[in-house]
Amino acid sequence: MDLSSIMVDLIIISLFLVVGMIIRAKVPVFQRFIIPACVIGGVLGLILGTNGLGLIPVTEFYTQLATVAIDVVFAGLFIGKVIPGLRELGKTAGAQTAYAYFNGFGQIAIGLAVVVVFGLVGYQLNPLFGLQLLVGYQGGPGVGTAIAPMVDKLGWSAAEAAAIGETCAIVGLVLAVFVGVIIVNIGTARDYIVNKYQKKDHKIQSDTFVSQEKRNDIGKEITSPEAGSSLVFNFGIMGLAILCGHLIHLGIVTAAPPLSFLPKFPFVLIGGLIVQGILQRTRLDIYVDSRTIDTLSGFALDTLVVAALMAINLTVVVTYAAPLVVMLACGALFNIWQVKWMGPRILPGAWFEKSVCEFGQSTGSTPQAMLLLKMMDPRFNTGTAEAFALKMFFFSPIMFPMTMIIMPLIISKGALMFLLIYLGLMALVLLICRLTCWQNRPSMKWFG
Repeated sequence: MDLSSIMVDLIIISLFLVVGMIIRAKVPVFQRFIIPACVIGGVLGLILGTNGLGLIPVTEFYTQLATVAIDVVFAGLFIGKVIPGLRELGKTAGAQTAYAYFNGFGQIAIGLAVVVVFGLVGYQLNPLFGLQLLVGYQGGPGVGTAIAPMVDKLGWSAAEAAAIGETCAIVGLVLAVFVGVIIVNIGTARDYIVNKYQKKDHKIQSDTFVSQEKRNDIGKEITSPEAGSSLVFNFGIMGLAILCGHLIHLGIVTAAPPLSFLPKFPFVLIGGLIVQGILQRTRLDIYVDSRTIDTLSGFALDTLVVAALMAINLTVVVTYAAPLVVMLACGALFNIWQVKWMGPRILPGAWFEKSVCEFGQSTGSTPQAMLLLKMMDPRFNTGTAEAFALKMFFFSPIMFPMTMIIMPLIISKGALMFLLIYLGLMALVLLICRLTCWQNRPSMKWFG
């Protein structure tokens, strides 16, 4: 990839965003179901791109852009905002982290249960097959391929493991978007969300273009024009957060090379906390405009979603069709059940936004989580984004390394033993939640 081809790809992504905006404005059904323009443009790009009709080339840049853009999104979550104390951080992320661990343990338990049940009927599966649901759903595209060499050393074909992991990831991406949109619309219709959309004739009205009298500024001018662009200045502050996060990630990977697969964006969040803390301590935070930071994060999020959707590979071959379909279906139903039953019972504040955001992450990946959150909380003012990001820091660096560590044990001890262990861990998390953060709310109602 050279610079000119990267520029062309960025222009293509931007054009699909513009087309998505126009389609959304002209087709009321997209406004009715609160479908963001980035999803419309991304799906259109997927249809027309290399993985669809082949009319538009989709290069490796699209996948790499999604990885880079997520750093920009998370770099801006705390910059320009007052950092809460440690107790408040724990309160913000505690229940969200418990929700994520319950989901992670549950996905592993489902996968191992599929291995055990199919083994009883004579369909022998490698015990590590049961971990691919977590790898694909929670990890997202690329993680299955990244850990395949390790799986190969444990006696299972790297090619098969990667195919199953990536298939889980791709199916999860699709389910996260389409099932997630349905859940969001049910919750919106029932007033579960904090942000109340306008309603007209008992129908949700989500405008695409803001009328002139209602338009808000997307940022304030911090620097004088002759000195330099305020946009560049604020982006430079975000760049410091990204650099700081990458250095933290580099230090961890240097000390423990097997952890090189860990995503960088949770550490970018910590970089943002560090940078904002320094700005507050030195009283330089008055030179940062939070609205400009949010605008830059929103731009990164929109381009991320379009690029991620256009890069989905629709030709992945499902190696083990029967057990894979069962595992994927059970995993999706488990995630939906958790939104319905567990979300209102343990998550404080905007429980619906938080649980649906977790559904996007635990079924698809971080871009899908942020996409669903964008539908419910477009200005990130419910505290969900902060809780989600902090949860990722407490969850990903622990859950995935722990899963890698137990792989040899699952091979030697068998799937049944670890199925029972993970069921016990789920019960333990539920008990802790019952004692510490239980909310007196009923389950989410789907119908009636």
